[in-house]
Amino acid sequence: MHKAKRAIIRLALAGWLGFLGAAMPAASARAATPPERILPDSTLLLFKVADAKAFREAFRGSHYGQLWNDPAMKEFKDNVLARLQEGTKPLKEKIGVDLWELSELPQGALSLAVVAREDPKFPVALIFMADAGDNKEKMAEVLAKATKQAQEAGAKASEEAFNGMTIHILRDDEEKKDKDKEEKKDGNEADVSLAWTQSENVFYFAVASTGTEADVIKDLTAHREGRDNALATNDSFKKTLAKVDSEKAHVLWFLDINRVVKLALKASAKGNEGQIQQNEVLLQTLGVDGLKSAGGAFTFGPGRYDTLSKTFFLAPKADVRGLLKVFAFTPARLRPEAWVPATVAAYQTMSWDFDQAYDAIEAVVNQFQPGMINLLEQQLVGPTGGAPLSLKKDFFGPIGNRITVITDFKRPIKEDSQRYLMAVALENSKAFQETLTRIFEIAQGAPKKREFQGTTIYDVEMPNIPNPNAPGAQPFKGPISFAVAKDAFLVTTDTSLLEQVLRPGASALEENAAFQSVVKEMPEQVSGMTFVRPEESARLLYDLVKSGEYGKATQQLLGNNARGPRPAQVPQLDKVIPADKLPDFSVFAKYLTQGGSFSVMDDDGLTMTGFTLKRQGP
Repeated sequence: MHKAKRAIIRLALAGWLGFLGAAMPAASARAATPPERILPDSTLLLFKVADAKAFREAFRGSHYGQLWNDPAMKEFKDNVLARLQEGTKPLKEKIGVDLWELSELPQGALSLAVVAREDPKFPVALIFMADAGDNKEKMAEVLAKATKQAQEAGAKASEEAFNGMTIHILRDDEEKKDKDKEEKKDGNEADVSLAWTQSENVFYFAVASTGTEADVIKDLTAHREGRDNALATNDSFKKTLAKVDSEKAHVLWFLDINRVVKLALKASAKGNEGQIQQNEVLLQTLGVDGLKSAGGAFTFGPGRYDTLSKTFFLAPKADVRGLLKVFAFTPARLRPEAWVPATVAAYQTMSWDFDQAYDAIEAVVNQFQPGMINLLEQQLVGPTGGAPLSLKKDFFGPIGNRITVITDFKRPIKEDSQRYLMAVALENSKAFQETLTRIFEIAQGAPKKREFQGTTIYDVEMPNIPNPNAPGAQPFKGPISFAVAKDAFLVTTDTSLLEQVLRPGASALEENAAFQSVVKEMPEQVSGMTFVRPEESARLLYDLVKSGEYGKATQQLLGNNARGPRPAQVPQLDKVIPADKLPDFSVFAKYLTQGGSFSVMDDDGLTMTGFTLKRQGP
């Protein structure tokens, strides 16, 4: 039975692996009905490559493609390809093509979708559609061989005629399946099967509950010219397309968050109608149903950008309530604070209305337990009594409307070189300092403190806490240092970074030419912004891979995860990536360019835009 399942998976791979064709050359694609016009309105998730050929060409022209084809990469590239080809020999023997030949087959649109179904055991169907264009005969031959292999491995294969097409169905052997269920003593597991068919140059695959897989294929092919109640007519989907500039995007994705959450809660209720109604009321009370969907687009090489991505979270202002009101990212003129060093590897800042966030939290808490926060505050008194600490007045009151995080690396760069500092803007530094003092009194303890450049720094020793998911991995080490200075509450994982920020005279990030080249691509008013220098983090990754430490850490992390694969099942990175063949880091560095991102909240929700700039000169 396990052989049959592997064979069925191999067949699915023959279809889904078309996504990997994005990095390979192909012939021109034939126009076909867009997947969003074929898929029903009940689609929960869509991931689409609009045109495989265009994507491949754009990739080759991007910095990633140029790096891959750099002459200095030839020895490394040839070695990687040879290892992968050797590892995929069984695929070639079974279906007649290797990994790379398979990835060359798709020519037009590729889409992966999840569609809701009325099935208590398996309430979704997984759908894949691929336009093979002129390669349709080769694709059909590959799928026929894969189907035969699945049948020889023990799967039950059958065919069904529909509208002049042949639907191929693969299911587990019923006798072996029943025996496995009896041994496991679990008869509640969903039985899923795969079906596929071909309509001209487009191939359709469906994984669904056994007995319904052919129905899914029939529904798709019956609407291959489009349908009235298609995903494309969904209001959330249409708003997402408009926000992410989807017309020229190479990749598009969409997730109907509202429906996914409701489906998950319905599944957890296990048919209990009373529980389902309670779950829906809970969603409304928390305001979670105000977040309708998320979607995005990705494009290689538009204009002055090497890459451009957009992500949109649909949360109409009229529907924002409950917990969603916590996330109030009001657009403002955000520029690096004067204390931010020009040498940082990454800078992130966002506008956040903390007063509104507190009011939203208090309102939600009071809906479930009126007066709960006030009761909690009554406990926040020092050993000598006095007025209790007010969360709204004493803690949130002095806080401003901005939070910033900076990242850099200590030299020489090693696996533990990365440093972080977070800053919360303060409207009243003196009042916040008094609040800290009162918190120390209430806790009946205080961290170590010292003076530096006229500022009091507090150091909190932290125990070495190992990662429970990766025994033997680097534990988190203290101390945590914090201070009230520069009109902000500064917290860092490395006290030397805090001292660097407090020390006067350093050049500021806002005056840096690299930063200015990025920020000029952003609107004047934004909800958040990010500036990234990729070279330092890339250098860290390069050194870890080159030394073999990255592969060891990956093996350890996955192999020791109780929910993950066993160590013997985890592929060893050095078996695929020949670290000794990597060219000098300077080869990689010349393809790394400045980039950043910004977000803007409006009446429709939050739009996030990320980009990397094209390099200048040779």
